[in-house]
Amino acid sequence: MSSYDFEIGLDLHKVFSLLATLDRNGTFLGYQRLDNSVDAFDNFFGQCNGSFRVTFECCPNWYWVADYCQEHAIPFILSNPLLNRAIAHVHAKNDRYDARMLAHLAQTGLIATCYVPDKNIRHLRELLFHRLKLLQVRTRFKNRIHVTLIKYNFQSPYQYIFGPHGIQWIHSCKLPPFMEHSVCELLELIAALDTHIEHYDQRISDHIRDHPYYQLLRSVYGIGIIHAATIIARVADITRFPTVQGFIRYAGLAVNTRASADKLTYGHLMRQSDKYLRTSFVEASHLVIRYDPGLRAFYDHLAKQKGHGCAICAVARKLARSVYFMLKNSTPYRVRSIQGQYVQQSHRLSVQPASASSSG
Repeated sequence: MSSYDFEIGLDLHKVFSLLATLDRNGTFLGYQRLDNSVDAFDNFFGQCNGSFRVTFECCPNWYWVADYCQEHAIPFILSNPLLNRAIAHVHAKNDRYDARMLAHLAQTGLIATCYVPDKNIRHLRELLFHRLKLLQVRTRFKNRIHVTLIKYNFQSPYQYIFGPHGIQWIHSCKLPPFMEHSVCELLELIAALDTHIEHYDQRISDHIRDHPYYQLLRSVYGIGIIHAATIIARVADITRFPTVQGFIRYAGLAVNTRASADKLTYGHLMRQSDKYLRTSFVEASHLVIRYDPGLRAFYDHLAKQKGHGCAICAVARKLARSVYFMLKNSTPYRVRSIQGQYVQQSHRLSVQPASASSSG
């Protein structure tokens, strides 16, 4: 049972919040609807005589409630809405049920919680998220130019047409006047986005340059500033992962398994995970295998058996394991030695087709 005199479940919305209060014995005391303002929260919590704790779900506007509780030294729990099955899988639910069930689960210790990063980490996450959105918009503009050139059968002599020579070639294409104006407008927008993205790259670099994890992550060939910032933002504190298996599951690099009796099947990568962290490890793995001979031999061995996709995800899993112990022990990255089993097996696989053809 809870050690607080009152447990308060808060169902948070954009404009208002509904609060349900339980006492120490689990007796329901009533509901209260409040406007989402500091004054309304001050009046309500100021009337609470005794110790209390607030529980609310992780939703788009939880930042300000967490900041309010931290500034006023109010204990709170950030609930995971996906894992609270008593709320997510109920047949009929409403705001009152949500608020009351949050308080009840918190009081009985059955609430599924989320990690609450500090303000600096949240600021870094927002910087990375905004930069990602700018990149996505820029990519859509570039794709639009590609489609326009294809429509009028212009074959580019350059692999990348958005460099200095490629842009000069685009301007030389004889497009219809209305399409030429559209392409020129898109090129101006892309140039403006490039400036903004470079600005955010610098802000992100300045934000993480003094972080204790930064130099450790930069010791990995393939982890640049943005990937390092993403890992720092999503991990926040490596000590919150007691085991390396938990960290790999959080990064989305663990494989789903189904076991029944003597049957064991392996599925795809876990979907309920941090997709940004998984993307960073997978993208970095493409560069790591160029500089790490041990991972390169492992990748070559697995790629011959299961293909590039499975092999690069397996490398990303090994890279995540290395990063976990690097951050845990404050040691830089060390390249792996080539394990003989991968070299021998790869050699045997490459020899088998030749021997089979000679026997035929």
